Amino acid sequence: MLEPIETVEIQVPESFMGKVMGDLSSRRGKILGIEAEGAFQIIKASVPTAELYHYSSTLRSLTGGAGVHTETFSHYEEMPREAAEKVVAEAAQRKTNHDNHNSH
Repeated sequence: MLEPIETVEIQVPESFMGKVMGDLSSRRGKILGIEAEGAFQIIKASVPTAELYHYSSTLRSLTGGAGVHTETFSHYEEMPREAAEKVVAEAAQRKTNHDNHNSH
């Protein structure tokens, strides 16, 4: 099963790098590169689109409002087996609920 992947560019003050990098890791993000720009660090990462839901709010919380980001569609890639199984299970549950609702 394929999932869409975004290239994310995040600009954060250096003091928030650890928090942001840890959060990206928890979202199945892959760091593509880091560069300095004045007092900021620019993190480039590849992150599944599904993991970026409400990311701007999370980034604001992690950085006290100092972090900004952009997202650009990059490509599709194979989902990890556990994530694919979860999607299939959720779809089956929705179908069961829908079928039960329509049988009444």
